[in-house]
Amino acid sequence: MNLPATFREPEVTVKAQKYGSLLRRYMLPQLPWVITLGILLFTSLGLQLVLPQIIRYFIDEAQKGSPLEQLTAAAVLFIVVTMIQQIVQIFATYFSERVGWTATNNIREDLAEHALSLDMAYHNEHTPGEMIERVDGDPNELGTFFSLFIFEMLGSLILLIGILVLLLREDWRAGLTLGIFVGGGMFILISIRTIAVPYWKANREASADTFGFLEERLSGTEDIRSNDAKPYVMLRFHELMRNWYQKALKAGLMSSVMFSTTMFMFGVGSAISLSLGAYLYFGDWITIGTVYLIFHYTQMLVMPINRFTQQLDNFQRATAAIARIVELDNVRKTILDPPAHDSVALRDSAPLSVDFDNVTFAYNDEPVLHNVSLDLKPGRVLGLLGRTGSGKTTMTRLLFRLYDPTTGVVRVGGEDIRRMPIDHLRQHISMVTQDVRLFHGTVR
Repeated sequence: MNLPATFREPEVTVKAQKYGSLLRRYMLPQLPWVITLGILLFTSLGLQLVLPQIIRYFIDEAQKGSPLEQLTAAAVLFIVVTMIQQIVQIFATYFSERVGWTATNNIREDLAEHALSLDMAYHNEHTPGEMIERVDGDPNELGTFFSLFIFEMLGSLILLIGILVLLLREDWRAGLTLGIFVGGGMFILISIRTIAVPYWKANREASADTFGFLEERLSGTEDIRSNDAKPYVMLRFHELMRNWYQKALKAGLMSSVMFSTTMFMFGVGSAISLSLGAYLYFGDWITIGTVYLIFHYTQMLVMPINRFTQQLDNFQRATAAIARIVELDNVRKTILDPPAHDSVALRDSAPLSVDFDNVTFAYNDEPVLHNVSLDLKPGRVLGLLGRTGSGKTTMTRLLFRLYDPTTGVVRVGGEDIRRMPIDHLRQHISMVTQDVRLFHGTVR
């Protein structure tokens, strides 16, 4: 079945405003936890900058032959600061998980509510398995985006600036050289930051197609066996898995470009720091402890750059997921409530009549009902008999207003159901479907 134009999912380019809108919508309610998380992360960053200074002090004092008590105090201080930093990091991890899961669960709730409000035409086009992937799988990709993205990006920037400032304080040549190195590396990483976005979006779509196929086939196991269709089902399953594998492989390869670039920068940075440290040390401009400090800070420079690339990778995945979430959120139903000034209401607890007046209906130009009329008086019972596809289920769907007739009018209690608010109509009528349902508990 082809969807009406209203249900077409347009290609969505995620704009910066959408990121801000999502963050405001799902992070502001957690503002106290977010602030706590930010304080913990930035405290951890500050302690990371302090630790190399303690080691530098220990090395220089040991070279000078300082008293053992002084060296012991430095070692104890290093251990204490390290333990504090690890404890802070543990709490930061807890709060980041809390914030991320709360935000993504709220997204799942909103998407599920939106999906349930969509018309039957949309759900006929999309399998339950695909909808599960859209409602649950896509929000999974946003967990890190909500909990760590901003803090990691901002924290990495602050850590980079802090390291460069400390290097400039030690020796302007070291700070300037490594500053140029960091600037060039960041320019390269920013230039390739969106290279994997379309590939991750295609990967998410392939995943949704595969789970949708599995859900349909698993629910129809008896029909598949009775028609000896197992070979065909397995063939289609292998085709979908092959497609998903190819999409996932391409997405992973494109994401690895950033990781490989980071590793290359790590090697170049280490070579620069060791060469520069040796040059300054043999020129009697710095001590051996400062050589270690320069090398250690260079290793630390790679850490925020690596975090930066990891978050860009997560950002690419999140962008693909956000694009699909926006696509689903942009779908609007066509069966709407009437304007308030033109709506009517049914009498409570009174038997209702049902009237089909020359009703015609077609599924995408395929006629199902043609000029059907009936008048069912209040309190009467009517049974519909007919072959499969004759329109029995369609009539109940029209009565429940899952669809609107192409022509004609359906009335309940003498009123056109299109003039009733949908929730009001469904409070007065009920549908028992022909599908099997499983209930948790006992039906008495």
